[in-house]
Amino acid sequence: MEEGKTVGIQETRGPLREQDSIRALLELLEQQGMEQEKGDVIRMADHIDTMEMQLGTVLKELGEVKKQLGVMQENKVKLFAVNTIQKAEHQVQTLRFQVGEWKRKFVERAEQAVFDFKEKGKDALASAVKGMHLTQGLQKLQYSLHTVMLSMDQKIDRLGSMAEELHAAKGHLKNAFLEMNGKDTAKITERNPEQGIIFQTQKALFQSMRSIHKLEQKTERLQQQIGKLEERQGKQASLKDTLQELRQETAPHPFGKEEKQKAAIR
Repeated sequence: MEEGKTVGIQETRGPLREQDSIRALLELLEQQGMEQEKGDVIRMADHIDTMEMQLGTVLKELGEVKKQLGVMQENKVKLFAVNTIQKAEHQVQTLRFQVGEWKRKFVERAEQAVFDFKEKGKDALASAVKGMHLTQGLQKLQYSLHTVMLSMDQKIDRLGSMAEELHAAKGHLKNAFLEMNGKDTAKITERNPEQGIIFQTQKALFQSMRSIHKLEQKTERLQQQIGKLEERQGKQASLKDTLQELRQETAPHPFGKEEKQKAAIR
């Protein structure tokens, strides 16, 4: 996917809980007494919707900053700042596209889960909900969020370094001009890091980075929560299988012909 191009998002419009397939799945899980699975689906659906909404807000904020930069005088600083914002926009657009794709797949898997229940029953429903890959999807989303957050942090640092270099270069040029005219050179003053185009761009990137970091933390917490429930459920299933095997092993076996004869002799 090339930078500078708008990412086409195949949106599933409206909150996930309002999608027919999700509503049907939640009703079915409630009817079958599968409260844990129902809770997982609800938490995941709400989280996906929250991510989509907040990433949309980040894009809007970055767009506003780019608009403000657009009316400023053309110079190297402005070009660098605009280019940095555009790169950040592209990363967030790509991230939002990934969330949109996951949202679409989530709806499709919910439809499949309902279909599997109708065809094969409750066990197939439990397997289909597990097959919605809740923890795997969250892991991928968390990784993408973390990658974008680190990239924005690097952009903030790069902007600061560039501003320092330009400020120093400007001071050196001024002193060179003074020397040419036989005047005393001036001490290069320190740059105020909280003024100008660079600071405004850094500020916008920091706000975006903070929003994405919060989403990453929420994603990690939800991943851990669902992961623990799945692990507990897996242990319960394993214990159930073990008990069943033990019952089978300890159950009295019916005597065959030879055993009956031996028992009669005793």
